[in-house]
Amino acid sequence: MTIIIDAYCTPGTERETQLSPRQLLRMMDDAGIDRAVIAPQDREIAVCNIDGNQRILEMAEQFGERFIPACSVNPWLGREGNDIFSAAIEAGAKLLVLAPALQGFNLGDELTDELLALAGELSVPVYIHTGPHSSSAPSQLLLVAERHLSTHFILGHCGSSDYSHDMPAVFSVAPKNVWFEISLVRPWAMASYKEMADPSRFIFGSYAPRNDPRLELQYLNREMPRERYPQVYGDNLLGLFQGAKK
Repeated sequence: MTIIIDAYCTPGTERETQLSPRQLLRMMDDAGIDRAVIAPQDREIAVCNIDGNQRILEMAEQFGERFIPACSVNPWLGREGNDIFSAAIEAGAKLLVLAPALQGFNLGDELTDELLALAGELSVPVYIHTGPHSSSAPSQLLLVAERHLSTHFILGHCGSSDYSHDMPAVFSVAPKNVWFEISLVRPWAMASYKEMADPSRFIFGSYAPRNDPRLELQYLNREMPRERYPQVYGDNLLGLFQGAKK
């Protein structure tokens, strides 16, 4: 049976992320999702990194195998941020989340270089929110990925929606250390995307609660049926996590 892992969910209490862990579990059960990556909410990604990482780690521990914890650190913190990141990974986090629009940097800036190099050393994949903001276009992520070939990147949302027209070029030149998370990608776009990249590069995610997991699965199954593309629903993401060092 195909395992289904949601690559990005945000249980929280603020604005667009008002979702308790038990509510998320009910959403997962309703959609048939086995596990979900849980990430800090906006304030925690921007300025309260330590508190946010700890909250997510405790939530994952409380609910066992259903949740996979992600962490975040603002690159402006420099070496202090590297220490925060290392501590979160040591405590069990499996993914680093960067959100340039929230954290106040342009993705291509050298500000991120030490942090991204450290992620590569620790074999921790880096999820980067792309679109609709100009500080994090998919093309910028490709340039960063070329500078950090030992680091694995997940291109969040495939640039949806403002950069959807850029994606054919992105797929054609993306280095092998980039994967494509498809939350917010609509069926009419996915119909063409699936012809442009190998299925081993796509990763299912819902972006709950900003998006509905059951609806996202319905959209994905319409264009990439689970029985034909099982790796997209969980195995591709699991493969990225397997190399993470404690």
